[in-house]
Amino acid sequence: MLRSDELVLGVGRPVDFKPVLLSLLTLQAAPLAAQDGADAPIVFHSGTGDSAPTMPVYVKPPRPTISCDILELSGRAISYGYYSAMSGAPRQRLDGRLLQTALSKYRDYYCRFGRTSGPATIIIVDFARHSSDPRLYRVDLRSGEGLDSPIRVAHGIGSDPDDDGFATVFSDVQDSLTSSLGAAMGAEIYRGRNGTSLRLDGLEASNSQMRARDIVVHSYAPARRRYFNSELVAARGRPGSSEGCFVIEPDKRDRILETLENGGFLYAGFSGEMPRPVPTPVSNMTFASGTGVSAPGPASETRDGTPGNPPTSPISPAPAAPVR
Repeated sequence: MLRSDELVLGVGRPVDFKPVLLSLLTLQAAPLAAQDGADAPIVFHSGTGDSAPTMPVYVKPPRPTISCDILELSGRAISYGYYSAMSGAPRQRLDGRLLQTALSKYRDYYCRFGRTSGPATIIIVDFARHSSDPRLYRVDLRSGEGLDSPIRVAHGIGSDPDDDGFATVFSDVQDSLTSSLGAAMGAEIYRGRNGTSLRLDGLEASNSQMRARDIVVHSYAPARRRYFNSELVAARGRPGSSEGCFVIEPDKRDRILETLENGGFLYAGFSGEMPRPVPTPVSNMTFASGTGVSAPGPASETRDGTPGNPPTSPISPAPAAPVR
């Protein structure tokens, strides 16, 4: 007769199950022993889910976009809400005709060649305004937000030959120190001698040499206060000038650069009728350090990236070429 721990396989051959039962009991008890600290703690190895603390990775949220299908409707709604009754409109509000021109250029470059949408927020500059007035607008095309809250931006000293704070000469000529008019696309962010800056690619004949001329968006070290120093503005009635770059105040820089980086849209225009002054030669015009006015001596604004002076490494990759 067979015991309870034996089983006959085949004919008359008993099998002893004691070893099997002992193995099962050992496996069942192993997790409990590990939890009680009987075994060494589990250690992850690098590259296999290492448990060591790591720095959080910041991922930029996607750029808000607006569909080309609703762009015209949105433009009409903004026009009605902001410009249908001009009485009582804030003095600093963006000129309505300049807004429409910017929207037309926007459609030309973002709503053709198979594209169906573009950035929802754009930058518009009105160079008809005095340099002491805020004149760079960050406009949300979905709501019109930003039409009443411009910030200050410098123009090129070559665009202001009589140094009265009004830009009257615009060109795209190398070493002219002038501002350029027209539509441009924001490109890569880089760090140069003026700090974190952003390159621009001109989209029109009037500004197609912006990259070669190193016309960029940048700020300045707060300690220098070269452009918008309050004492300078009070004494001269206007801030300093650039060599053609769009120079903004330090606390506004990051927001503007994020709006333009890798595919954002900038339109530099002139509200009203363009002046036709007699250009003053500017080939020998340089800056007096800290003032932004013409005087003998070396220029105080650098031209990183111009021929013979390679640009620094970009922080963000250059935008891909548009599909046409």
